[in-house]
Amino acid sequence: MKLTNMKQSIRLSVAAICLALTVPMSASASEGHGHALKDANIQMDHDTLRKGLEVFTNVCMGCHSAKYLRYGSLMAYPELGLTREEVDELRGEHSLMDGMVSELTPADAIESYGKVPPDLSLITRARRGAGNYVFSILTGYEEDPNGKIPEGNYNIYYPGNRIAMPDPLAWMGHSEDETAEIEGQAHAVASFLTFVGDPHQFERERIGVWVLGFLFLLAFVLWMLKREIWKDVKH
Repeated sequence: MKLTNMKQSIRLSVAAICLALTVPMSASASEGHGHALKDANIQMDHDTLRKGLEVFTNVCMGCHSAKYLRYGSLMAYPELGLTREEVDELRGEHSLMDGMVSELTPADAIESYGKVPPDLSLITRARRGAGNYVFSILTGYEEDPNGKIPEGNYNIYYPGNRIAMPDPLAWMGHSEDETAEIEGQAHAVASFLTFVGDPHQFERERIGVWVLGFLFLLAFVLWMLKREIWKDVKH
């Protein structure tokens, strides 16, 4: 399992570099035109990540995939705390080794939206602003003040303001309570996608504590050894 996780982490890192290098400059500089990205206040606690996974599978996966995140891997992350039964319910007819791929075909996507939606496995690592970018895009839909861009496709944080993705959370409404819920779901999925972009970060932190402890202990032992070896030598 450790070797598998290490190989997956290497593949994710390589894919992130490749994706970042191939992103157009206009998409990378995604702070919008005169609009600073919102602070998403990314959180990776259990409840937030579970809610983010729910939003991703129920809303985002209608168009987007996370092909570098395998269904079987979901059980390996204690931060998610998913059981085999929960993963089986999520994956449906897919195998545990399959990535989380949308049922929307590229041909249907081009016909409906004019382009293929990007894979979201590494979106927070490939966009400036990371999770703040995702959160801002999801909460940045407004009516075009010039009336040129169709309703649902005008986004104040997207370069050029015209985004192919219709507002995915528009169905929730625009009352004060509904707006708060939209921001809550946007925050959760932004946090989840930030976690997906580097799912082994917590494991590295846990290992790092032991590594530092070992290095301090080793340094102390070597210092004691040095004193023992040189104790009879006059300086």
